[in-house]
Amino acid sequence: MAQTSVLPGSDRIRLLGPVRYVSSRGNVTRPGAPGPQTVLAALALHPGTLVTVDELIDGLYFDDPPASARRVIVNYIHRLRTHLDREAHGAPPGDRPGQAVIETMADGYVLQIPEERVDALGFGQLVASARRHADGGDPAAGAACVEEALALWQGPALAGLPGPFALDWRRALGEQLASALEYRLELLLACGRHAEAVPDIVRALKTYPYRERLHGALMLALYRSGRAAEALAAYDRARRVLAEDLGIDTGPTLRTLHAAILAGDHALLLPPEQGDEDAGAPSPATGADAPAALLPAQLPPAPCDFTGRREQMSALVSALTAGQAHAVAVVTGMGGAGKTALALRAAHAVAGTYPDGQLYANLRAPDGAPAEPAEVLAGFLTGLGVPAERIPGSLAERAALFRTLLSPRAVLVVLDNAGTAAQVDPLLPGAARCAVLVTGRSLTALPAAVTVPLRGLGADEAVELIGRVAGIHRIQEEPDAVTALVTACGRLPLALRAAGARLAARPGWSVAALVERVSDQARLLAELRVGEVTVEAVFEMSFAQLSARHAGAFLALSVPHCTEFDVRAAAAALRMPQRAAEDVLETLVDAALLETGAPGRYHFHDLVGAYARQKARVELPASEHRAVLRGAIDFLCAGVVAAVRATQPLSGPLTAEIRPRRTAEILMSGGPEAVHWVRRVLPVLAAVVEQVAAGDDPEAVALAVDVLTLVPCFEEVLPLGSLGRAAAALLPAALAHCGPDMIGTAYYAAGAILKKHPEAGSLQCAREYLRQVVAVFGDAPRPDAGHRPFLAVLFTLAMLAQLELQFGDFEAARGYAQRSVELAGSTGDQALVARRRTLLLQIEVLDPDRRTDLAAIGAQCRELAGVLTRRQDVKWLIRVLMTEADSLLYAGRHAAAAGLYLRVLAQARATHHFRNVTECQLRLAEVMLLVGDAGEAVRHAREALAGARDSCEQHLLARSHQVLGEALRAVGRCSEGDGHLVRAARLYRELQRDGPTGTAVP
Repeated sequence: MAQTSVLPGSDRIRLLGPVRYVSSRGNVTRPGAPGPQTVLAALALHPGTLVTVDELIDGLYFDDPPASARRVIVNYIHRLRTHLDREAHGAPPGDRPGQAVIETMADGYVLQIPEERVDALGFGQLVASARRHADGGDPAAGAACVEEALALWQGPALAGLPGPFALDWRRALGEQLASALEYRLELLLACGRHAEAVPDIVRALKTYPYRERLHGALMLALYRSGRAAEALAAYDRARRVLAEDLGIDTGPTLRTLHAAILAGDHALLLPPEQGDEDAGAPSPATGADAPAALLPAQLPPAPCDFTGRREQMSALVSALTAGQAHAVAVVTGMGGAGKTALALRAAHAVAGTYPDGQLYANLRAPDGAPAEPAEVLAGFLTGLGVPAERIPGSLAERAALFRTLLSPRAVLVVLDNAGTAAQVDPLLPGAARCAVLVTGRSLTALPAAVTVPLRGLGADEAVELIGRVAGIHRIQEEPDAVTALVTACGRLPLALRAAGARLAARPGWSVAALVERVSDQARLLAELRVGEVTVEAVFEMSFAQLSARHAGAFLALSVPHCTEFDVRAAAAALRMPQRAAEDVLETLVDAALLETGAPGRYHFHDLVGAYARQKARVELPASEHRAVLRGAIDFLCAGVVAAVRATQPLSGPLTAEIRPRRTAEILMSGGPEAVHWVRRVLPVLAAVVEQVAAGDDPEAVALAVDVLTLVPCFEEVLPLGSLGRAAAALLPAALAHCGPDMIGTAYYAAGAILKKHPEAGSLQCAREYLRQVVAVFGDAPRPDAGHRPFLAVLFTLAMLAQLELQFGDFEAARGYAQRSVELAGSTGDQALVARRRTLLLQIEVLDPDRRTDLAAIGAQCRELAGVLTRRQDVKWLIRVLMTEADSLLYAGRHAAAAGLYLRVLAQARATHHFRNVTECQLRLAEVMLLVGDAGEAVRHAREALAGARDSCEQHLLARSHQVLGEALRAVGRCSEGDGHLVRAARLYRELQRDGPTGTAVP
């Protein structure tokens, strides 16, 4: 008999029936209403284990929980503690030996109570003890244990409790009850108590009419009681019930037993252990010629620090408990994503649904080689009780025996780290009541009820995992550093566990110190180690499965520091046709070494990219590095050329001397597509240009200069300042590797981009670089001398005029602008002249010592607007309308100015000219201040500040803080306003200026 009784003075919890709390004095009480009872049951079924508040909420509510759900849980816990303390005669929690105590830990609770004091868990222990007795040759002791276990039931489990938790556990415990009833009856037969078993089996069949094990037990009990005819009639009833109610036939085990009774098989008259082992007598559990039934329980423990994955867990549990025949669930994802942890967590959660056991196999050897299905099947057959000498030799025979043994059972099979569908196929059971849970990096060919792809954890879940491994105090003491560590780990569970384990083993280290170490790309992967398992080794296993062609492509694609790329970009870098490149990319996705978001777009996970680049530095020759970078910058050049041609009126002259060497011409349907493309590749462009600048390839450097020369065409719609570091890095490379024309162009590109760069001193650098353009090409190159020198100087003069305007030197600005008008006039292009004249009028209207009457400036603006409208030059049309509105503002015609600013604002928004949107918002804020509507001024100024931050322009940002500060002071929010004015003053000092040019406020 198993020793399961509890000591005197110990509290107990009953769940097999209505939920009850039994105090040490023997008092039986109901612990509150159904809600608190459900919470107590959830804690009691996981004694000594943390149950989070989120898990309790999920278990309590079927649909979206109310906003107050967390408070409800806290209230329930308080009620339960009060109940426990009251039953303890007022003693503080934990003071009385044997008292059940609810402790708060992390974001949840732990019920400290031994498993045997929870009847639902004690029930399982008694049944397990019964199996040990029976396996040891004492079925009578086993039957007594099962009867003791069944006596614990006092009604339906968790009777009357609401919510999905109670529903799921009622089903699981109910299945355990039915299995225990069957097992007791089979043990009675093994003891020779045939006649005694018959009425009990008949009663059980009224409750469970579709369980074939019960029908088989009844047939065997009747036959051994000398009632063969009734045994055959019992089979007929079973067949009729299954056919009429379920539309299925009896299984092979029942059919084999029926045939043996028909044949009058005398071996059935003795219990199995007393019969002739060579007689081939059928067993109710396993069929003819099969070993006695075992209940394998091979699941490894689920990680105790498992975090998050609520949606994925729900999908797996639903698929495996929905009653679907032949259920197969698949978990996919890159190495280190936590596939095994999730699968084990889900498998343990649904284990009660599969009362005949759980089988587990790792389909990948420690060296990364795939496990042979035949060897895996040998392990499964051994776990099912087949002696080694009776395991067949061939894969097909082993698979057939495996499926035969599982045919009457409900078993969960977990296949971890599967390589291919072909490896999995022989391991799939044929029984409808069995289910399979498979993990693998890519199993697209495997049919499944549900496939759950895993990526990195969510930001909050990743932080929580660090806290669980390293200690919650780490999060509390250094929250910013933990966030940075999570980012460095790519939110990959394996990397997070490795980082957390290093911190846990090194209490003297700060999180910031580890962040500094992993920020070094050269040592990042080496820092991420858990014992003998490293993130790098996990990636190496995937890489080792690639063919030589795909391995080379994987390394080559990592050379350009691209956050994302499409098929065309990959084809350019790999120097292969697009269709072949797409096949390579999809193969790498299937190997979980690339990720794909939108169709046709690909990216490396941060850590996979670091691994690939580290490996590429060692394994790819320098010539291959140069070729890949040249292909990447060539593709970017082709794309920017296409975008300019789709959007710019002067696209012909601008791109005449800029031709990609290798990439086929890229076609874009229009302006929106072009702008979207350039915006998307801007981070990639910055990274690749910096890589090119650090190399020694003259052709790649020239291509990079050409790209940066064209990108300023999009200054109104893109934050060009983000290219500042790349432009500054490229200039020395151009000086070292290029001729005079490219050097002059490089100065132009650097000046045009640094003019938009937010760092202090950038405007001064931009001015010096642009002056060098004039020094290289002269200040008046002829149009017929070549597009490159002429356009570079024309645009340079305009930019110098704008820079001098920002520095407050109106005279110098006017001189540069006038020279640009004259240079444009030499072309005879009226639209080009209109652009330059617009710039001159912008300077004139802002100059306090202007030489032209404001009314005349407005008239000239309207004239130029007509020219620009006819040429469909939206960019400069917006600028000339802004200048006209400025003339109205400074003339004191505030209402007219506001109306025109609003028109321009609508047009700028419609055409996505974001910088002009910000300028309009600034001017509208100034107008509203002048007319006394300070509230509207604050609204417009706040929107202007948001736009200025996005633009990364220091001058625009300073003006926005200035105007917002004045507007806030005007509405009485002086403290907040002063803060903005202080920031504006600091920015102006960095610009070496005292204040904004042309402010409208007197």
